[in-house]
Amino acid sequence: MTVIGPRPASASESCTIFYDVDASLQVTDTYLNKGDALATGLKGSLVIEYAQDRDGAVRNGKVKVLHFAVLEKFTVDAIVDVSMTLHHFTPTCNGEPSPAWRRPSDEGFPSECRYTGNQKAVAVGKLSREGRAITWARCKAADSYWAEDRDAYVLSAVSKGRGCLSEMHVVGNVHCEGRLACKLGGLDRGDNPEFDVWTQPLIHGPPGSKNSVEVSSDLRTIRTPTGRNDGFLSYNLPNDAPSRIWVSWVATRDDDSPHTTCR
Repeated sequence: MTVIGPRPASASESCTIFYDVDASLQVTDTYLNKGDALATGLKGSLVIEYAQDRDGAVRNGKVKVLHFAVLEKFTVDAIVDVSMTLHHFTPTCNGEPSPAWRRPSDEGFPSECRYTGNQKAVAVGKLSREGRAITWARCKAADSYWAEDRDAYVLSAVSKGRGCLSEMHVVGNVHCEGRLACKLGGLDRGDNPEFDVWTQPLIHGPPGSKNSVEVSSDLRTIRTPTGRNDGFLSYNLPNDAPSRIWVSWVATRDDDSPHTTCR
């Protein structure tokens, strides 16, 4: 008698795609708007794990963000001269969750935060290839995330949920020149080393707005939402200085990366 057993599973139930990130960062609501700035072409990386079917093709279903990083490096030269060299990353930078470096002159300060194989999700969502979207799981953003007050959304604000980007770090340095202008911007004259960790909502715009990103049907590109009617970029970043910070990004599949295993 022939016994028919279960169909063999594929070698893996998931695969990953490594994306190169091209980000834009916007600083607004500074004193007399003299420190407002828009920086484009900021480089980074993103790794997403997708579910795959028995034939090895990516299917609709749960996705996991395994890594995200952007280097924020630009200068604001106005009434105040501010040079920012900051790594935003989750969960680690080159395997380090709490690196000792802060200033670019510090030993070991990296030119990028590379993915080193983390398998724990820092955010989860659901892919719809037909809808060309990844919709993030629930994220309860801190009330101040929506505030128009430039002093409201600070690094101690608490957001919760699996659809938030957890363990988001900012590590680096903000260098400021101009005694009075630096003080008005909430900065010390000279170096201002940074190290903070928070949970970042992935929600676009005011309450009730999209909690999704646009994905091409072939998964080659991922794009944060655009078209806010207030002129700001996609996501509000917390900030303890008297200003507001916004970020948007486009991610493009890197087939040369060993971390791209999806077909």
